[in-house]
Amino acid sequence: MKTLKIFRHIFVFTIAFLFMFSTLFSADLKKNRKSLSRATLIAGDGPIVDYDWQWHKIGRLWTRVTNFGKAGDDAYQNRSPSCDYPGGSGNSYLYRGSVWVGARVDGKFHVTMPEDNEWAPIDYVHIDSVTAARADQETYTKYYDVKAPLAEGHFPLGVEVTERTYAWGDALRGDFIIYEFTIKNVGIDTDNDGVPDTPRDLEQFYFTYRLDADVSKKPEWPTESVFTNQDDHAGVNSSWGILDLFPGWREASAGFFTDDLADSTLMFMWDGDNPTVPADNGEEDDTGNPAVDGKLQSPGFIGFKILKTYPPSFKPTSFHTNHIYNDPTTDKEAYERMMKPQTFESDGPSGVLVHPKTGKPFPNDYRAIISLGPLEKLAYGDSVVITAAMGVGSDPDSGGVYSLMKLVKIMQIAQYMVDIDYDKDRIRVAPAPSDFIIKERYDEFGRTTGIRILWDKASEDSINYPEFYGYRIFKRIKGVSEFEEWTQIAEYIVNDKNWPPPTSDENPDYYEVVDSDRIINGFEYEYRFQTLTNNLAFGIITKETSSKIVPANNVANDLSRVKVVPNPYIGSAIWNNPQPSEDFPWEHRLQFINLPADATIKIFTLDLDFVAEIKAGQTAQKIEGDVAVSGAKSVAEWDLVTRNFQEAAPGIYIYVIESPSAGKKTGKFVIIR
Repeated sequence: MKTLKIFRHIFVFTIAFLFMFSTLFSADLKKNRKSLSRATLIAGDGPIVDYDWQWHKIGRLWTRVTNFGKAGDDAYQNRSPSCDYPGGSGNSYLYRGSVWVGARVDGKFHVTMPEDNEWAPIDYVHIDSVTAARADQETYTKYYDVKAPLAEGHFPLGVEVTERTYAWGDALRGDFIIYEFTIKNVGIDTDNDGVPDTPRDLEQFYFTYRLDADVSKKPEWPTESVFTNQDDHAGVNSSWGILDLFPGWREASAGFFTDDLADSTLMFMWDGDNPTVPADNGEEDDTGNPAVDGKLQSPGFIGFKILKTYPPSFKPTSFHTNHIYNDPTTDKEAYERMMKPQTFESDGPSGVLVHPKTGKPFPNDYRAIISLGPLEKLAYGDSVVITAAMGVGSDPDSGGVYSLMKLVKIMQIAQYMVDIDYDKDRIRVAPAPSDFIIKERYDEFGRTTGIRILWDKASEDSINYPEFYGYRIFKRIKGVSEFEEWTQIAEYIVNDKNWPPPTSDENPDYYEVVDSDRIINGFEYEYRFQTLTNNLAFGIITKETSSKIVPANNVANDLSRVKVVPNPYIGSAIWNNPQPSEDFPWEHRLQFINLPADATIKIFTLDLDFVAEIKAGQTAQKIEGDVAVSGAKSVAEWDLVTRNFQEAAPGIYIYVIESPSAGKKTGKFVIIR
């Protein structure tokens, strides 16, 4: 094993000033480069279209795909999945991934970067989960730098990028997303119509990927905080010299990191120890962000690995780290990030890499930067192709090097998929049921006594999926701040004594399991269903589907049992969502229960000012994590937003229920903030 020999420090601290204002500057620098809206660009600029994005929300890694050279979602508010792991948790591992390209023109080096709005979209993001040929879900888009209406002082290289992504929903391949970048020299635009019309060769061509991970961001944490972007670390799989910088890692990983893994194609970032703050549980070391109960909230490593290149000689040649205070602001500085040998930059005084208190590298808001090249000439009409994977490896119990080892294994699977050219016949995973249903079970009085879980037998296709192995069912409950951990409630293995699962009394083509444990009306339950495949090469592979439900009593025939729950309403109630976002858009939830299905509720102040109207079956929760929340027909939910889109004030309110089948009823309820 070679140790890292070069520890360079480019940025020199003005210690007192930056110590006082570092957090403020960190926020300002990033806020100047916000996400762009879909309507930013004006139609008619040649082939340029509006900014657009779609999301991969299958498997365990959820993220956003854009058409302007960025990966993830770097928004400060209402952020959507951005390498969220596990998917649906809202725990983001990525602030932004960026595609850079650079080359010499007439002896001078120029770089195209999305941070300066130098990529312009020339196609929308197309997403396909039906006819996808290589993966369970694929995207396709294009962008170029021939014309960049939002960039200042832009020098176009004249390149067009076709970006494709591939994602899978099974456990074997659900921790990574594969990116394929085809970069073509299309020439430059000399008449300013947005269409390239003049050939030009590029000399010393580089491709760079910049990973600004901010590991990690839970929904309740600020984007700029000691838990998110101020204590990152970055490393590269280059002779594993990084292990020498973290005491104990080499011993813990003994025998795992061998010479065949010691290449420079994988860079990674993780949450380190910020020595200026303790963990939530009071421990001095906050690596992995331990919660009050000691559970790691950010145990994972996010990685970006180069899997394949064309031409094959176009290989990774350098790795850099830098931090927010010395981000490149010119093409010359960006070029230095591409060309120079491996460089780790520190936030320590006088360029010291290792913190004297912890014995580990200084934490900061780092970026990891990997570069390929140079290609001596990218001639007009020629292309290079870079295939890479972005993924998260996580050992939730131990974190650290154990998560890194998981990341390496995950990337080996990504490499395998590329090596077999995505051949679906090489890994055939039994699909999830085509129909997965959850609904209440009622007693003779219409009260909920449990949740019925039903699914069809479409997974048991012995011809197409001979390695089908069985089913597992898991459950979790929404608590005060987030869902509880998953609990397995059933398992059925082919040829085992419990096979097959119970058949539904209503339909012999369906199985049915009833969950009667801790079922309380008004609480939110999520059920995860796994189809199992016993693959000879990779072991048990799971394909998952999930659904959520808020159980309620059956529809009523009259208004005698109508109630408002909770009454009084308290803003800190356990079923609320104090951190709304794009995937969790609701915040408050008040229910009218035991309604007829045709009921309408009108809400008034004591002065009889009309406040809002809701109907039976209406839900405040709408959608969470791309999984629909079913609205019970006997319940009407109000999100405490008035008809004028204002938050309802504390006080006493009057409601009037009208039902064509059951009549009319009036009552009161109280809101306490």
